[in-house]
Amino acid sequence: MKRLLLLISLALILCIMTGCSDKEAMAELEAFRAQQEAEEYNKTLIKRYYDAFLNGDTETLREILAPDYVWHTGSEPDFSLEETLEDVKKQSVMYSDRTYRVEDLIAEGDKVVVRYIVRGVHTGDVDGFPATGNTFEASSIEIIRIEGGKIAESWEEYDNLGHYEQLGMELKMKEGMSNVPIQ
Repeated sequence: MKRLLLLISLALILCIMTGCSDKEAMAELEAFRAQQEAEEYNKTLIKRYYDAFLNGDTETLREILAPDYVWHTGSEPDFSLEETLEDVKKQSVMYSDRTYRVEDLIAEGDKVVVRYIVRGVHTGDVDGFPATGNTFEASSIEIIRIEGGKIAESWEEYDNLGHYEQLGMELKMKEGMSNVPIQ
């Protein structure tokens, strides 16, 4: 009788353990699926972001960017949401025939990394900077953080020097800087 009770107890423990393992595996699978869905949503959101940026669609940008959005441009001071929208309007006036070609789009967790090429023609006067009619092609890498379904923050490294050289600008040393040794 003791052996029978022991065997039944062991069988019961084995069934419980197997059931728990299946529940743990199912929970892991569900978490994985949820993460995949979130990352696919993030990629779709980024595509909307670039389309809106390209087309000067500030209404869509206002919809998909968080109210406290910050754009870290690397070469300039950070842009707030309103400053970003103003920059989008200026770029829409300055550049016609703009296109973006996304080379890489990688999503993991709450971040998306985008490497893209932008091309266009400098056809509009903005802020005293006359149109040159020159074409340009520049590359960029941007890391974008998404929070609550909206773009909260982005860090961009853009080839400003190459871009402006193609528009006919030159990099020139400031007056009095010519005797400063480069270290």
